[in-house]
Amino acid sequence: MDYASRQKQAHTMVAALNLPRPLTADLLHQHMETMRGKKIVVQTATPRMLEAGLCGLWIAVAGESFERIHHAPTSSVVHRQQFINHEFGHMILDQEQELISAERVALLAPLIPLDAIAYALSRSQFTDEQEALAEAIGDQLALMMLHDGPEAAHGTQTGFGRVL
Repeated sequence: MDYASRQKQAHTMVAALNLPRPLTADLLHQHMETMRGKKIVVQTATPRMLEAGLCGLWIAVAGESFERIHHAPTSSVVHRQQFINHEFGHMILDQEQELISAERVALLAPLIPLDAIAYALSRSQFTDEQEALAEAIGDQLALMMLHDGPEAAHGTQTGFGRVL
């Protein structure tokens, strides 16, 4: 799929979510938890994950009432949110397929029993279409939050107090 088609598909998918507006990172997180029907725990990636070259990882474990997103450490709030948005992109695509083996996840996150790993989606490259589309969705989410930022911070502009 070419870039323009991917962006259009991402825009359509995000628009269909009926996200709360003005959109903030917290409201997006809450919406995704409602959509998934589970709590979503966001954590910094472990040293073992980083050594394996991961900058983002979404893990769902069978029988647990929550899902995990791990992201590379960063001092930038915007960069951290983009890691999270990308993993939300995978969730929006509803991809319940294993992109990395359960054995590898168990090595990266040894406290998770091997037979309990339902699926894991990792972000370590942008070469395949699935990763590119998840990134495009993440970009759409970021643009929406950026656009809504002034409204979220100051409220809807009403014109009150302006000379007309």
